[in-house]
Amino acid sequence: MIRKAFVALSATVLVAAAGLSAGTAFAANAIPGPRAGDETPVVVIVLDELPTTSLLRPDERIDANRFPAIAGFANGATWYRDNTAAGDFTAWAIPPIFTGNLTNQRVLPTAAAQPGNIFNLLGPGRRVHVKEDLTELCNRRICPDGSQGGAEGVTLANEFIKAKFGNMDVASVKRWTKGIPAGGSTLSVIHLTLPHQPHRFTPDGLIYPGGPLGFTQGGGVKGWSVPEPGIALVQQRHLLQLGYTDRLVGRMLGRVRANGDFNRAMIVLTADHGFAFDADKSRRDSAPDNLAGTVNPPLIVKYPGQKTGEISTAATQSIDIVPTITRQLGVENPYPTMGVPLGEADDDRVMTVSKDSMKQISATAGEIRSQRKRILALQTKRLGAGGLWTLGPRPSLIGTRPGKGAMAAGATVRIDDPVRLTKVRPASGKVPALVSAVVRGIRPGKKVAIVLNGKVRATTRTFRHAGAVRFGAMLPPSKMKKGSNSVSVRVVRGNRLLRLKRLS
Repeated sequence: MIRKAFVALSATVLVAAAGLSAGTAFAANAIPGPRAGDETPVVVIVLDELPTTSLLRPDERIDANRFPAIAGFANGATWYRDNTAAGDFTAWAIPPIFTGNLTNQRVLPTAAAQPGNIFNLLGPGRRVHVKEDLTELCNRRICPDGSQGGAEGVTLANEFIKAKFGNMDVASVKRWTKGIPAGGSTLSVIHLTLPHQPHRFTPDGLIYPGGPLGFTQGGGVKGWSVPEPGIALVQQRHLLQLGYTDRLVGRMLGRVRANGDFNRAMIVLTADHGFAFDADKSRRDSAPDNLAGTVNPPLIVKYPGQKTGEISTAATQSIDIVPTITRQLGVENPYPTMGVPLGEADDDRVMTVSKDSMKQISATAGEIRSQRKRILALQTKRLGAGGLWTLGPRPSLIGTRPGKGAMAAGATVRIDDPVRLTKVRPASGKVPALVSAVVRGIRPGKKVAIVLNGKVRATTRTFRHAGAVRFGAMLPPSKMKKGSNSVSVRVVRGNRLLRLKRLS
């Protein structure tokens, strides 16, 4: 019998659905031992703050040029393109991926509060390899070296996540990837907190400082502190960081291949929630007009033995992942779940998404499909459809030599911290990829081109921020020289690139 998503659930009902009644603990003997399906390696990779639209070309296919690892994986897996998150914030978006149940602000993301999880279901009898930095759903018995601790005394799920949040540790991700166990009877799970902000990585993993435009979002989860051209810069940096995320995912999948397990493994690649890059919409707070941005994360599943890719338009949700794994492996789940095996829900399924302050919102696959077209059109208009280092309003200028050219009368530019461009050391792992500046004599919304060592390497637009007209642009580290680099700025007027007088 197909079950619909629950529209309204109190905290008590949510806890009960997760396997607990209020004030009671689940019996230890309810955790199953070794069972059917143990010969199938299971790998679950959960990314963070990734809307499906960020992966797509204008034709709604995954962009293999920008994101080759994820696109290649999807070519041999089933991509549930209209997938809906279970929540619009990590605290109520991650646990449902691992439990099959909605949750909310009053239920902590811990094994004690939510025992009906993938670790208790599959962990006994398997070698378990887990990295979950922000949640504690894998208990100490199964994950003795887990991330428990750091949020003691916290009573609300959102505060729990905030207490544990920090910048991603690249070294620990590399160690986890290297340690993916080989063979059957294995469970490998990672929550990779990318491409989540702060945006600081180039696609090849170099770190760049932010400067005055390093973080240009308004407070909370709603508005922006910059207008449209500034939002385009944020989106560009998000896509570049997604390029690095793709590289890390490729390494993880490569490790599974090297172990000899790729063909027989069940591999799930998803994300907790999305992000909306609209000037007039909330960035993270899901609403009826931003569903495709905030709660349409990717979901790609490679079933054991699958080699041919498929695109599914089923009305799926994150709560369907655990029921799908248990069904595929033939594992009996003693815990009730709200989700159903992927593809078994009705096409007109109405899904419930958890929000903060115990609120909920409903979403349908049809609404997400409809909104996604508009988002893709805006993304293409802002940044083009080319490679990651051509993103901007005039991609055709990338790689051209503008020559000396005429001066733009009365226009000046003052580059922020220009000394960084004279001391470039790529081998250090850090590069001044984000160049920002204040301009005078140029109105907001004007296109500018940044010339690096004689060639145009970025195009962007000016905008007003912090009492001045500014721009920000991302320069490719591969085009920088060790030591001193020359940078000039041109304003784009038709087919002419007019020089701006540079102030020291």
